[in-house]
Amino acid sequence: MLRADKQMTSCSPNLDFLRASAVLIVYFFHLFITTNTRLPDYLGQFGVLLFFVHTSLVLMFSLERIEATGGSFFLTFYLRRLFRIYPLSIVCVSVIILFQLPRAPWWPWSDPDLSTILANLFLYTEFMYKPVVTSVLWSLPYEVAMYMVLPFLYLARKRYGVRGIFVLWCVAVAGAIAQPYVSSRLGVSQYAPCFIAGVASYFLGFGVQRFRLPFIGWPLTLLIAGAILGYGNHSEHEITAQWALCVLIGVTAPFFAELQLPAMRKACALIARYSYGIYLTHLHAQWTAFVLLKDSPSAVRYSVLVVLSIGLPVALYHFIEAPMVRMGASLARRLPRISAQPSKPAPAERALPITPTAARHPTLHAATRPRAAHAPDHRHSKTAPAPVSAS
Repeated sequence: MLRADKQMTSCSPNLDFLRASAVLIVYFFHLFITTNTRLPDYLGQFGVLLFFVHTSLVLMFSLERIEATGGSFFLTFYLRRLFRIYPLSIVCVSVIILFQLPRAPWWPWSDPDLSTILANLFLYTEFMYKPVVTSVLWSLPYEVAMYMVLPFLYLARKRYGVRGIFVLWCVAVAGAIAQPYVSSRLGVSQYAPCFIAGVASYFLGFGVQRFRLPFIGWPLTLLIAGAILGYGNHSEHEITAQWALCVLIGVTAPFFAELQLPAMRKACALIARYSYGIYLTHLHAQWTAFVLLKDSPSAVRYSVLVVLSIGLPVALYHFIEAPMVRMGASLARRLPRISAQPSKPAPAERALPITPTAARHPTLHAATRPRAAHAPDHRHSKTAPAPVSAS
């Protein structure tokens, strides 16, 4: 029986650092726009790409745990992801529609029809040409789509090895290149190579590698990745730069020593835990502080911003996000069990994080196993990137 009571944050602060960096980049990118300071759009997009790599990497651990415990492999994974991503997004979308809140601080409310409301509630806006009711929501349909594929990627690597993942990445790149000539509904294919980079990171030995470079190389790698995206954006090779930076992060992630500074570890863990709520609510925290209260003193506006930016994600996590994740885990445990085939013994063990039972996006737990808010919304806007969690 695998243990699931020790959070991954205790054994991989580097993943918390990655997720915290992603959500803070998106947050401050939008904050600068709200306060009339325009930053390059690719900075917001960069934060979302970090989410994509993080999500696919973390969910490989979840799939490994499901397989090792003999759970119903596909049903358990899909059920837990459903209870992870949908409850909080449904609540946020419902509140926005009920109170007619703006899409972003700089983007006023527009009355959606029923089909648009349903597309936002069930996260298929990108596939039906429907506008999102909040600008950060654009990335979640892509995450949901990738959830459908990740179990197959996990099984493909087990059968064909790392070379199989490399072949699939090449196929994904070819598909992304062909996508504009096939259908704009398949925009998710543009990001498939980014998700697969996270899958590759897992199978290259995240949590197993004994050779480790100093931690300082990890944030430096993220800076280099951001510079790659900036260069790609400037040279009109934006999509290629996205794939390259995600591969860089995925391939190098297993080879850095973990963050050791206690205060920074704790800060990253807290931000990562509440990151999904931060991601979904920060635009309206900023709207309240700088648009709704625009005539108030600066001290009042920034105080409101801090209170809402922290209070909303924390409250939503404890009252909606975490309980729903626990419910999903409980329901998954009731699914029919499958007798697991014994694995061949291997020489090394690795910490086995799992996706949320205590629920952040995604919250990770540890066990052991044998080693085995700006992205380019071309149809709606170039100004408001997204998470997401989705992870």
